[in-house]
Amino acid sequence: AEEPAQGVGRRALLSGLGVGVVGVGLAATTGGLGTTLYNRSTFSYDGLRLNGPGITPITPNDAFYTVTKNVIDPRVDASRWSFSVDGAVRMPNTYDFTALTRMPETVQETTLMCISNGVGDGLMSNAMWTGVPLADLINAAGPSDDAVEVLVTAVDGYTDTFPIEKALDGTTMLAYRMNGDELPQRHGFPVRLVVPGFYGEKNLKWITGVEVVTYDAKGFYETQGWGPDFVIPTRSRISEPTTTDPVSRGGVVPLRGTAFGGDRGVSRVEISTDDGRTWTDATITYPGTRLSWALWSHEWRPTVAGATAVIVRATDGTGAPQIVTDRPTVPTGATGLHRIPLTVI
Repeated sequence: AEEPAQGVGRRALLSGLGVGVVGVGLAATTGGLGTTLYNRSTFSYDGLRLNGPGITPITPNDAFYTVTKNVIDPRVDASRWSFSVDGAVRMPNTYDFTALTRMPETVQETTLMCISNGVGDGLMSNAMWTGVPLADLINAAGPSDDAVEVLVTAVDGYTDTFPIEKALDGTTMLAYRMNGDELPQRHGFPVRLVVPGFYGEKNLKWITGVEVVTYDAKGFYETQGWGPDFVIPTRSRISEPTTTDPVSRGGVVPLRGTAFGGDRGVSRVEISTDDGRTWTDATITYPGTRLSWALWSHEWRPTVAGATAVIVRATDGTGAPQIVTDRPTVPTGATGLHRIPLTVI
């Protein structure tokens, strides 16, 4: 297949679809500072973050974090929806919604996280997804032996890519139910992509097709300067306490939080209550799955008055420790340890 045009031209397609998108005019008509502002603003969120002591193993649909690039998200009629598999394949095919939902389905627990999720932020949630492995559709089409990636498209004109090996991983799926319910509109009804271990931008909502390609294709956000690495590094977060109010010496301070190893699972969570000088194992209260977050807790009994900090770190299921070096979200996602300063009185 011929490599498609990159950059604004592909993005401008949205105006023809009648879908409003933040920053389209700015990107198409300006450069310099305007382009910088556009690049940094394309990962805006609409107000849903998940944090605090109320976090449960499975996130309710109405609390699941939401990031959108659109002023108005598309509304899709499932009876008119279709999904195509084409490109470097022997037998291109198209599926309607009924045909897709009649295929053998799978259910898996998978956590999603946005690439713009800063250390300690709440753009991460966990759900049970029901759908069909993308590999079933690609294998039925007969991918070329020299296939390199898949180029995925959505109703709103958004595109993204990932390696063919990930597309053929049985955990990458076309999901049409979320926590047992019909996929909500804001989460991609009627069908979205779930790509465990890759940042949320690869998990396209309102998906319409996949093209198998034999070249290094670039998704929209790659053309805007994000990436090139979109694999989620191990993360951990303190969800409780939620304030930096002083705590009492001799009392019990409950510490709670999450840890996430992408598609590698979580094997260990450690807590420091003396600003990193010593560490102790936290209790993993919910281990989750290889594809999901884990929940942890620890009961801290302060004995020394003064200023300190609580820090968390995690080890993934392969035994690799969390990256401790601080790195900003741009361009490949944040790393570092979540730290909460506290005073013991």
